[in-house]
Amino acid sequence: MSACPIEFSHGSCESLGQRRRQEDFCAVWSPHNSALNQSAKTMLVVLADGMGGHVSGHTASQLACNRYIHSFSRSPGEIGPRMARALEFSNQSIADAITLDPTLQGMGCTIVGAYLDQDGLRWVSVGDSTLLLYRAGSLRRLNADHSHGAILDRQAAAGIITAQIAISDTRRTALYSALTGGPIQMRDLELNPHSLYQGDWIIVASDGLLTLEGNEIAGLIGRNKDETPEALTRLLINEVEKRNKPRQDNTTILAVKIVGDHVSDAEASPMLQN
Repeated sequence: MSACPIEFSHGSCESLGQRRRQEDFCAVWSPHNSALNQSAKTMLVVLADGMGGHVSGHTASQLACNRYIHSFSRSPGEIGPRMARALEFSNQSIADAITLDPTLQGMGCTIVGAYLDQDGLRWVSVGDSTLLLYRAGSLRRLNADHSHGAILDRQAAAGIITAQIAISDTRRTALYSALTGGPIQMRDLELNPHSLYQGDWIIVASDGLLTLEGNEIAGLIGRNKDETPEALTRLLINEVEKRNKPRQDNTTILAVKIVGDHVSDAEASPMLQN
């Protein structure tokens, strides 16, 4: 139960990196405030990262986000099933676009959809884009990572391979699952709400953010937790750009700041791997 309603304010920022065009896309929707110029008590955020090196990744990411919101906002019923149906609709929209224009064959994207309301946070995701929770100095990755790099890191942690082998493998960015219009091989559906508290931050980002280590992201958020979401995303983008990483990927960050108070117990989540 809530002592008083929690509210969500958001901001976003993007960087081209060292790519020729922006293949990320993000969008926000609220049933009570379509312009979202102020805080909202209910919010859906969606972010997609077009598959680099594939045809029209930018088209896939924009289409996936917009069609996800279109489906979710017009579907009746419980939140969880609506989120799952919207994921299928978003994927089908890519298949339909390819059918209409065969030159788009091969396009695809990751996706994260996060729904925040008075009950907490629910999400769906496919691919390697990140959903992070910052709370009281700790940063946790909430969603699954469907990249080859995640599997390598788990093998290194288990002692199956060395950390150097995991880091240097050229296949780290290969995805085991993405929205391509075909069967979705892996998906992460968390349709039961995770409680949110005043002072929490939710960060949804393309994998370009992971140029920074988890402790670096946590430290920057902690030092700037009183900033606006828009200001925080700009600070994170600036830090990514300062690294001047060769072939730096697009980076898009959407931050949601939780204000108000909630008295339910927090949900435990795994720490982000550094």
